[in-house]
Amino acid sequence: MSIEVRPLGVKCNIQCQYCYQNPQRDAGNIPSQFDVARMKAELERAGSNFTIFGGEPLLVPEPVLEELWAFGLERFGTNGIQTNGSLINDRHLRLFKKYKVNVGISVDGPDDLNDVRWAGTLSATREATAKTHAAIERLVREGLTPSLIVTLHRNNATADKLPRMRDWFRYLDMLGITSARLHDLEIESPAIGAKYGLTVDEQVAAFLDFAALETGLRGLRFDVFS
Repeated sequence: MSIEVRPLGVKCNIQCQYCYQNPQRDAGNIPSQFDVARMKAELERAGSNFTIFGGEPLLVPEPVLEELWAFGLERFGTNGIQTNGSLINDRHLRLFKKYKVNVGISVDGPDDLNDVRWAGTLSATREATAKTHAAIERLVREGLTPSLIVTLHRNNATADKLPRMRDWFRYLDMLGITSARLHDLEIESPAIGAKYGLTVDEQVAAFLDFAALETGLRGLRFDVFS
């Protein structure tokens, strides 16, 4: 496990309805200033590679990202970022390549199956989802094949949703994605659990379904099973 570096704390450009960081945002606990020199000093002391995280880390100014990744490459030989992918631009791609950044994308499925990763309105949410999926495809084309984190909940992992998720993972496998992490939903409040949580039986059924799917995939693996 790498160290998380979060210059802007939990600041994000979308509003995932289940996010465990929402209480921090609701309380206004989002930093407006950060000290890159202190971050680098602490990373030097820790002596480990790191992942730039959020919230949404691509809200961090690009010169700051470059400074941190230049340090990470020189000191540890590698870098990482975990992002929802909707903000990735040409300059980010150049930085990813230059500084050997391993890109992780957080996404819960295609189209409406990703709607819990809300962006304020339905149209804005679908637009952000489309940008995320376009970014995944482009990263693969650019030789920067990302890993994925997929959170399982009522909007994407009940019995009626699993066939579409299987088709999506088959498409990702064909595209060249090789690693995906399946997250059981982290429930921070009874309201979130009631609205988005799966029952224990549904959780077991979903994980068994994806385990069976994995045996027929060419290269994509769900790391939870290993």
